[in-house]
Amino acid sequence: MMVTRRKAKKRRVNATGRSEGHTGRFSRLPQGVQFGNACQSLSPNARSLLLELISIYNGENNGSLYLSMRDAAARMGVADLTAASREFDDLQALGFIEMTVDSAFRGGSSSTSRARCWRLAFGNGPGRKLATHDYCDKEPAPGTPERKRMERGLRSLKTYRKARDRNQYPVLDSETLGDFSPPGGGKQYGNPIPP
Repeated sequence: MMVTRRKAKKRRVNATGRSEGHTGRFSRLPQGVQFGNACQSLSPNARSLLLELISIYNGENNGSLYLSMRDAAARMGVADLTAASREFDDLQALGFIEMTVDSAFRGGSSSTSRARCWRLAFGNGPGRKLATHDYCDKEPAPGTPERKRMERGLRSLKTYRKARDRNQYPVLDSETLGDFSPPGGGKQYGNPIPP
């Protein structure tokens, strides 16, 4: 029985040096935000909501990020609207987002309703409004669960960085892998299992 392989398509490059076949967007999360004290204190739902707001941001619409509580709960995968509301409050309190336009619900056929409108603190706004970076100065209050989460995250990050500086990675340096060498030869990683 003969196995056939599909020939890999070669990516074409246009005159500017960019590949033509790639049309997907990406979301930018600066490392200053990701590894800062305020982000370490966020709950998983708050981080999820922050990523949802970042996915709406296209580089030009900061300050016009419309996302309602109901849509946020659906995008985050939570059934409780109060959970989504609580995460919006947490992100606002820590300076990641600010509300630019409040929601308006109007009944009747002649009027329209609108969701709340948000602005990311680490993105430039409309009309050349610069990023505020409010999250840099904020930390949760001592003794709160958020503060404990932040301290655990910072300890873990510090341990990782120390190991990285010594070229010791927890997975590769464990004895569960045994001898590990990358395919095609190259440097051998990991500690051999003692006899």
